[in-house]
This record gives sequence, C-alpha cells and structure tokens, in this order.
Amino acid sequence: MKRKIKVGIIGGGTIGTALAHAVVADLKAFAQLRFLCEKHKEKAATLQKKFQFHAKLVPMTQLVRRSDLIIEAASPKVAAQVVKLACKWNKKVLIMSVGGLLQPQIAELLKKNLSRIFCPSGAITGVDGVLAAANGKIRKVRLITRKPPEALMGAAYFLKKRFPVLKTSSEERRVFRGVAAEAIEHFPQNINVAAVLSLAGLGPEKTQVEIWTSRAYKGNQHEVLVEGDFGTFTTVTKNRPAPGNPKTSYLAILSAIATLKKAFASVRVGT
Repeated sequence: MKRKIKVGIIGGGTIGTALAHAVVADLKAFAQLRFLCEKHKEKAATLQKKFQFHAKLVPMTQLVRRSDLIIEAASPKVAAQVVKLACKWNKKVLIMSVGGLLQPQIAELLKKNLSRIFCPSGAITGVDGVLAAANGKIRKVRLITRKPPEALMGAAYFLKKRFPVLKTSSEERRVFRGVAAEAIEHFPQNINVAAVLSLAGLGPEKTQVEIWTSRAYKGNQHEVLVEGDFGTFTTVTKNRPAPGNPKTSYLAILSAIATLKKAFASVRVGT
C-alpha cells in the first residue's frame, strides 16, 4: 500500500479550516492531515477541537519540517516565512497568500531550490488563458476589481489616505490605480488575485490594476483583460462570499480544493 502524504496546514481561518476538511474528507485515499499551526489562541482551540482525531497543533517550523505537503492560509508575511523554511527541506507548498512570493528575496530563493510551490487561481477566472498566452507575446494584462466598502476597510493603503466618502448608494469610486506590485503592497489582504495574474503573465511591474468601490456592490467582482499575439480575451468573475466570512470569496476556497485534487489526479485537466 502506497504511503499517504502527510499534510500540514498553517492558518485556522475560513480558508484553512475549509482546506483541512477537504483533506480529511476528499483526499483521504492519498493524504493524511497530520499537523496544524495557528497563532491565535481562539482559532487554535477551535481547530484542535474540530480535527483532534486527525492532526495536532505544532509550531510552524516543526510543521514544515515534518510535513510532505504544506498548505499556507494565513498572510503574505507568513507565506514568505513558510517558503523560506520549505526551501530548506525541499518541501511542496500550496500558497494561498500569493503576494508573499513576489518579494525579491523569495523569488531568487526559489530559482535555486528544489521545492515545488502550488498557487491556485483563486477568486478569478482566465489564469489558464494567461499561462497559455505567456508562451507567445502578451502586450497587456489588466485587472479591474470591484469590492464593497466593508471588504476594503482596514487595508494598509488607508492608513495614509482617506477612505472615500460615497455620497449616494449607487456612486462608484476608483480608490486605486497602478501596477500589481503597488496594489499588493497597499492591499495585501484584498488583492491576492493581482499576484496570481502577475506570476502567470507579465510580472508585478507590468500587470495593471484598478480597484473600485461602491455601496451598490454586493460582492467582489474581478474583470481580467488580456491582449497578445494570440488575440484578446476578457473574463468577469462575480464572486459570492464564503460562508461565514464576507471578505473571502467562495471561489478562492474551491480553487484551492481543485488544485489539491489535481495534484493527486491521474488525469489533469487544464493548462
């Protein structure tokens, strides 16, 4: 009988908990949930209660060292730390906070390492198309993200800039325009999709990003526009929030589960 892959999950929020359930329920033929890591005591206690028969809570370094596959579902800062540790032991890692991979030192580290990093497409569609187009010449990649005000409040960008005052319920305001590298720096918890597009296509300095807000928006919407030698394409993804967390798109969780299943599948569909 083939040995099952030992899985460790870092992060006990909506995404981490959903992926833990997926490993236990959907991937039990291939993998075992063995380790969990969560620094917040309340979340850690909840995780421990839910998965006490499958995994135990351990420090992050121990989790990375002892796991065959690590799932990061915490933050870009934690993602960078996880990748550094994973490179030390040549581990496989599924990264949800993809912005952490765009730090120059992390990018250089991965070039010289045998680790394997999986990045789900997250809350957008069209990543397969960008990956295919990148084998020719891409001239433009633009992301237009629309989020309700409550989904953007608390972003680092608004520590220095005033949050826009919306005079009517239907008014739309553009709160940011720039390249993906800037968007990820200013909105580390809000624009993970820009990091995914950057890695798939033109990179963080050439991927264009706009962020809009309005009280009329009922969920997160991402529009991707790509031009290149292949032609053009546009995708529009209107996301519903994950159950229990209005700041997380449900599709981001489903995308990660699909990536995990694809890693173990004998037939792998898509680019």
